[in-house]
Formats: sequence, structure tokens, C-alpha cells
Amino acid sequence: MARRKHPIPLGRYFWGVVLRFLLWLFVKIDIRGLDHVPRQGGGIVYYNHVHWLDPVLISGKLNRYNLPITKIEAASWPLVGILLRGYHVIFITRGMVDRTALNATWELLADGDISVISPEGTRSPTGQLQAAKEGLAFVGRRSPGAWWIPCAVTGTQAFRWSVPLLRRTPVQLTYGRPFRVLWPGPHPEQTSREELRQITDEAMAQLAALLPADMKGDYATADPAQRKWLELME
Repeated sequence: MARRKHPIPLGRYFWGVVLRFLLWLFVKIDIRGLDHVPRQGGGIVYYNHVHWLDPVLISGKLNRYNLPITKIEAASWPLVGILLRGYHVIFITRGMVDRTALNATWELLADGDISVISPEGTRSPTGQLQAAKEGLAFVGRRSPGAWWIPCAVTGTQAFRWSVPLLRRTPVQLTYGRPFRVLWPGPHPEQTSREELRQITDEAMAQLAALLPADMKGDYATADPAQRKWLELME
């Protein structure tokens, strides 16, 4: 295996232990399909976003080095901001093309690691899937060999910090099958915006298939079997 160009930050080891302890203390997690996550190679885990805890759970429970993409505002949140900065995430400024965050993500994938991404770009106020932005495919086209895998998150909307009562919120993470994108032509970076849109919608159909009916939202009628741009992995 090729040596990584960017070493894992030392803070990840200490804060990773802290994060896993906090998750054990406050959340009762049921993970399904974790064995679907490929054991090697750069890849993208994408999920439905209903609570700030979603990427924290996914990242903390993955058994491979990964970095979630998190809005820059979270860096200033009390306690959570300290944990995120120490744990090491990729902070992104929304509403603009954040080249620093994009380059960090592409470097991560080139190192053979995992990027954790919310295709919707923001939390859903209703808990239902919102129309995803093309950012997921935009990131992916610069790493055409990366695998993608959907992760459905349910239960985090009920999360509360209940220190005195130590009530653990039941949450479920469900991984689907990984796939690769069949990029059009020999130059994926030249993929058109319409093609990026189609690739994104097909990927979201795979995610929606893992969610209960009342959470499918804008993808309630999407057919995961209709795949032009995606090839499921064994």
C-alpha cells in the first residue's frame, strides 16, 4: 500500500477516544451494513442531514480514517466546536466555492481515505430528504476512482443533552451498497452540469431507498433500480 502524503493528525487519536466515549454515553447506536464499507481505497460516505449529530455519529463509528465536511459556523459552537477542531474536520464556508475545503477533500481521497458529505448542504427542517446540490458529484469528478456509499440516519432528531438522566437516544445508521460512478468520457472533470445533476439524483435514489417512507421527501418516487451512471460494487 502506498504511503500516505498527509499523516493522520495526532489530535484524532485523543479526541477520537473522547468522541467515542461521548457517543456511548448519550446515544444508543444501531449500525446496519457497516461491512458494506470498502476496506481500502478513497471513498465518499454521503448521508441525509437532519441534525448536527449526524456526521459526528458516522465519522466516530467508521472503522477507517475519515473527515466529515462541516460548516464553518460549527467551529465557534460551545463544546462542540472544541471537539470538532481537536478531532479534525474539514470546515467549509457555504454559499461560495471554498477552494481550501475542496482541495482538502481531494487530498483526503487521493490518500485513500474517506470523506463524509451531506449532499443536501444543510439540515432538513422537516426531516425529509431535500433536493441535493451538485456539490457531491462536483467533488467526486476530481476523484473518479473513488467509491461512494449511502448512509441513512434516523433517530437523531430526538437527541437531547440529558446529562442528569443519562438517557441514551436510540439512533440507527444504515449503509447501502457501495458503487462507482461511470463518468462520461475519458475526462470526468469535463462532465456537464446536467450530467452532474443526473449522477446526483441517481445517488440520492440509493440513499432514499434506505429511509422510511416519511423521510424520502423529494426522492419519494425515485427508483434506485434506474441507474445510468452508477455501477454497484460486489
